[in-house]
Amino acid sequence: MMVELELEGRAAAEALASNAPSQCIFMACPGELHSMLRFTAGVFDLAFFVELLVRVALEKGNFCQKLANWFDAVLAIAGVVHLVLVVVIEVGEVSGGTKVLGFVGLLRALRAIRLLRILRFCRGLRVFLSACKTFLSSLVWAMVLLGIFLSMASLMVGNMLQTYITNPIENWEKRKWMWERYGTAYNAAYTLFEVTFAGNWPTNVRPVLDDVSKVYVLFFGAYIIVVVFALVRVITAIFLKDTLDAAQSDAEFMVLEGMRKRSRYVHKLEEIFKAIDKTGKGILTEARLNDILSEPRVKAYFQSLDVDIHEGVALFHLLDNGDGEVTLEEFVDGILRCKGQARAIDQVAIHADLKQLDAKLSKMTQIFTEVYPTLLRKSRQAAKSPKAQPGIMRRLSMSSL
Repeated sequence: MMVELELEGRAAAEALASNAPSQCIFMACPGELHSMLRFTAGVFDLAFFVELLVRVALEKGNFCQKLANWFDAVLAIAGVVHLVLVVVIEVGEVSGGTKVLGFVGLLRALRAIRLLRILRFCRGLRVFLSACKTFLSSLVWAMVLLGIFLSMASLMVGNMLQTYITNPIENWEKRKWMWERYGTAYNAAYTLFEVTFAGNWPTNVRPVLDDVSKVYVLFFGAYIIVVVFALVRVITAIFLKDTLDAAQSDAEFMVLEGMRKRSRYVHKLEEIFKAIDKTGKGILTEARLNDILSEPRVKAYFQSLDVDIHEGVALFHLLDNGDGEVTLEEFVDGILRCKGQARAIDQVAIHADLKQLDAKLSKMTQIFTEVYPTLLRKSRQAAKSPKAQPGIMRRLSMSSL
């Protein structure tokens, strides 16, 4: 479509240069290349329409529930209508009227919106688009606020310059320039719009200061400082904050980003393990880990990885599964568990374990308190019995052992 537009523009330039009468857009640049481009565009139009029919047949009632599907349907139907109109116009059955050409041109422009279909295939573009949606409400209110400032400023400067514009004594060319920039509400508002967003305020302000009065520097200086400098930058900062918040709250993006960070972190830990394990057996002993962690540079490197290590013995016992050796898998899993500060969920889990342990101890204490007097009384009664004396003495001796 870009190449086709370029060819049609060059043909239109030749027609303007020769002062030729206006002709049909689709006949403006004949040639094999242009015919091939139109044929290619028609093939894509038919392919998109067939794809639409297949999706409707497969999804059935679910197809109409998504706004994106309606968008694709409008584009596909517009492409087919465009193809039909081009064929009808070129075979000569319909004269190239202005309304028909304008409608065809609109359909041609709509075909370019198909580029948005790329969003469904690229996750990065989808995340960016979803982030842009978040500041739409902020954009609306920002435009309302800027519109209020533009209206106020255009009314003020337009009314102030009316005296100069209507004064017949002043130079006519300068008065005409003033009217074109500030003579009406539309002219003044559009000029201040350019001043705000285009950054060409010296071009629109300097003639007013030089030809009318230097006093206008107070008005334009205040407008540029308050609106162009301060307000626009505050709005930009709000847009940036909303975009970053949306990107960080995207669930899929956060999961993938966390997986990438974990993969990079595990790779670093594997490199550290290989550097520590000089024997190449894939096993670390307690002595080797103590020696390597005694160096301040190693501790500093672990701290850069968000792992705070105070002593090698404690770390080794955390990593070891009881066989006196630490493998690569044990090293990576243990360091990942030690990474970072204590999280809230870890503190809650520890608190829950302590509560369960306290409950078990309290229950054991209660049972012992209830049962102990009875056992003590029975043991004393049995001790007084001559028949049970040898057995009791035997149990007491066993218990003492």
